Amino acid sequence: MSKKALSLATLVIGATLSMTGLATAEPNGDPAAYADFTSSFVNYNDPAALDAAKNGKFIIISATGTTTTIACRGNAADVPIYDCMQEDAFGWIPLKKIDTPIGVAWSAL
Repeated sequence: MSKKALSLATLVIGATLSMTGLATAEPNGDPAAYADFTSSFVNYNDPAALDAAKNGKFIIISATGTTTTIACRGNAADVPIYDCMQEDAFGWIPLKKIDTPIGVAWSAL
């Protein structure tokens, strides 16, 4: 492989890795900053919602479910998540926390 092709491949891989780090936030970082917690949510109409609390998950009640990013403050370890928002086609929508018999739910409705 030529030096030019090798340099270009290294540059592309480096750029990809650096952008990946910027695009995803670490959930265990600064609890005052927003972080991506989408994977910590289960759709309200998913059968797994019944066991969400047992599995350390939250329920999302919104039109887009878990198909768009859900960002919250907190780190879910020593600071519970709070102040959640969900991205949609028009920007960010604040979510309201609701305590339910089957666990904590966050609602965009």
